[in-house]
Amino acid sequence: MKVGILPCQGACNVGMMTNKVALHFVDNKTVNMVCPLGLPLGIENIIKMAAANDKHIALNGCSVKCSSKSLEAAGFNEYEELALTEDFKIEKNKNFHDETNMDKIKEEVEAIIARLAAQERD
Repeated sequence: MKVGILPCQGACNVGMMTNKVALHFVDNKTVNMVCPLGLPLGIENIIKMAAANDKHIALNGCSVKCSSKSLEAAGFNEYEELALTEDFKIEKNKNFHDETNMDKIKEEVEAIIARLAAQERD
């Protein structure tokens, strides 16, 4: 099973955290990074990279859910999603070094990956 992870990478603390969390899991064998910006722009290689995954995780920084919307814009409608401001009650700010609750976010992403792998085996 291959999982594509899409961090929102927005210009705020929660956006930066999605990228840091995603990088923690990327191994290019089971979990790989997909650029969420390239999907709605129709960039062919990025769409192919997304399509090569069996499952996707949209890591959204806030309630705007840019990563989720990017997947949907490219026709990927089944995915797991997190929104840091909602799911972890993290206040959005401009402190790009803020890593509030990052360990909890990593734990949740790890649990999602494990659940997706178990579903694949069943």
